[in-house]
Amino acid sequence: MPVTSLSMSKAKPSLLKQKVTSLKAVLIAGVVILIVKFTAYVFTGSIAILTDALESLINIAASGFAMFSILYGARLKDKSHPYGHGKMETVAIGFEGALILLAGFFIIVKSIFGFLNENRIQRVDTGIYIMALSGIMLLVMSLKLKKKGIQLNSDVLLADAKHLMIDVLTSGILIAGLILFKLTGLIWIDSVLALILALFIIINGYKLIKKSIDVLIDKADIKLLADLAGSLEKERQDNWIDIHHMKAQKYGTYLHVDCHITMPFYLTLEEVHSEIKSLERTFNRIANHRVELSAHTDPCMQQSCRICHVKDCTFRLESFDTHITWTASNLSANKKHISLLLNQKQTKT
Repeated sequence: MPVTSLSMSKAKPSLLKQKVTSLKAVLIAGVVILIVKFTAYVFTGSIAILTDALESLINIAASGFAMFSILYGARLKDKSHPYGHGKMETVAIGFEGALILLAGFFIIVKSIFGFLNENRIQRVDTGIYIMALSGIMLLVMSLKLKKKGIQLNSDVLLADAKHLMIDVLTSGILIAGLILFKLTGLIWIDSVLALILALFIIINGYKLIKKSIDVLIDKADIKLLADLAGSLEKERQDNWIDIHHMKAQKYGTYLHVDCHITMPFYLTLEEVHSEIKSLERTFNRIANHRVELSAHTDPCMQQSCRICHVKDCTFRLESFDTHITWTASNLSANKKHISLLLNQKQTKT
């Protein structure tokens, strides 16, 4: 008897407004930091600083696309997009990663030219002060955006915050390089620094692209499943005899959960529907996303009695003897837990 429960409310306007406001602040601050960094480049002529400035330009482009993705992703689901538009946020993460990769390769080419032309750095002290200022601004932006990303449960804001923190680290490396150049006078330090930063940027760009692809192809999120399993185990109800074949997919701020659930065969259709709604409410309580649940129900069998917690069941044919703790592994398995239990006992014997 398949029963499907579908409910997805419209995203709260205040939630959307907070995300957009956060990204607007990042865009404005990003433009200011870009000007500061290019000013540092004009004063010093450092290729490494130019590298950092170009990455800031990418930050602005990425934040702009992220804002578009959030606005687009907040659109309601329709006939053409039955799961909504939330995955546009994931596309934004991949786009940001691609931009970072391109910047990294450009920096490598620029660094090689720096080696060949022995680029000299001027006004080192001024460059150090300006880069320190931009680093402080980036740190404040990153921490605030991370806090807001956690609060709003937004992968886009968290990805942007991580990218900004990487920018903070690169600014610190640049300052250290400028100090080293001032102490030693070695011209090649600038190009070597730019190469190191380029490799660092490329690695992080690759990670963002990989994360985006994993979500787009619905790779299983083991941590998410483990968190859901742990919470379900604490809040399980007697009529939920068994839950298996559970899958969870993220769509922006929404989470779509599919599962099979075994319940007492004697429940009426109204009672089954009530249990499914109760399970859906439980998911919405324990998950950090708004949850849309699709559940397929199975009637219990005689063997189910051994793992069934229902008390005073007049139809019980076997005694309860095993409590099966719900985990990410057995909840996601496409097999009833009583079958898994019997297979384990047969293997032992």
